[in-house]
Amino acid sequence: MTVDYGWVIAAALAVVVILAIVIARLAKHLRRLKLRVTELEQHVEVTAAVAAHPKKPEDRLIGVVVNVSKDDAGHATKLVHEACAAAGMPDPFIQASTAEDPGVVMTERAIEMGCDVVIAAGGDGTLRAVASKLTGTDVALGIIPLGTGNLFARNIGLPYHDLTACTAEAIHGTPHRVDTLQLELRRPGGRSEQEISLVIAGGGLDAEVMEDTREILKARAGWLAYGEAGLRHVMGARKTVEVKLDDGEPETYRLRSVLLANCGTLQAGIRLIPEAKFDDGHMDVALFTPRHALDWARVIAKTAFRYSADIPVMKVRQARSGRLTMAEPMRFQIDGDAVGDVISVSARVEPESLIVHGASTEILENPEH
Repeated sequence: MTVDYGWVIAAALAVVVILAIVIARLAKHLRRLKLRVTELEQHVEVTAAVAAHPKKPEDRLIGVVVNVSKDDAGHATKLVHEACAAAGMPDPFIQASTAEDPGVVMTERAIEMGCDVVIAAGGDGTLRAVASKLTGTDVALGIIPLGTGNLFARNIGLPYHDLTACTAEAIHGTPHRVDTLQLELRRPGGRSEQEISLVIAGGGLDAEVMEDTREILKARAGWLAYGEAGLRHVMGARKTVEVKLDDGEPETYRLRSVLLANCGTLQAGIRLIPEAKFDDGHMDVALFTPRHALDWARVIAKTAFRYSADIPVMKVRQARSGRLTMAEPMRFQIDGDAVGDVISVSARVEPESLIVHGASTEILENPEH
């Protein structure tokens, strides 16, 4: 019997085409089903969070302090409006920060309005301003990270690249108490200022880098812009600093940089000070004494390999309070914001003084969260 291979091939091709169509339709159906399941899961999570909150949705008021200079500011406020509406809550009380006031007065107004959460929609500077008025209160802090570094959001485990998820956490997230660092800066001339730090405050190299990072590079390259400034300042001169921690005796160091850390993770998951945790009741004081490039290589190696022990050019000490006294004025920064010259800094930890929605201790074991 003669087999007509042309018909066989045609039939096989037809079967392949039909199977491809069926598989494509099934895949499309599965994608829709998966999307629907995700939507239902999110709905259940929000519903459970709303039900678990001590107030009824209609009695909750969400405040927002937004840095309108950020690219995603409009999108962030839209997300908050939508989330409040979906939960049956009143319209949020939204205020814009200004160049003169990054959020202090706005937060005071939100507290007076009866907001039970005030969301900081901006960078770490906006966050710090809002937190300065919420510390010691029962009003929770929510975070929608819109900045270059978003260091605190990274350290507490927020999905900082997903503004929708951050909005849900800010409004409905589990409250967690975190420590704050209360700072007193003394300026040349004797004037004193009270400040707060949530991440890392420091003098020397880090402050010089923050002050000298070019805005145009930050806009184009994000946090990588800090590296360019770092290369220009890394080999600067060390300065004499007296360090007194808790009730210990003062010690004098020749330092290139000194850090007071409430958290220890930087951009790209770099754990500069692995010991630093945002809820352990201590600050971690890091003292950097490098003299040349080889010393800096040791610091980089310690950081890269997460080596916990001290090395000669980088010592870390834990304390609840401390005082830095500079022999000459030193540049200083707080959570990535350059704040000018100081001649002394007093710091104390306020344990569990700030309520944050969405903070998670899982980040301590999983820094790549």
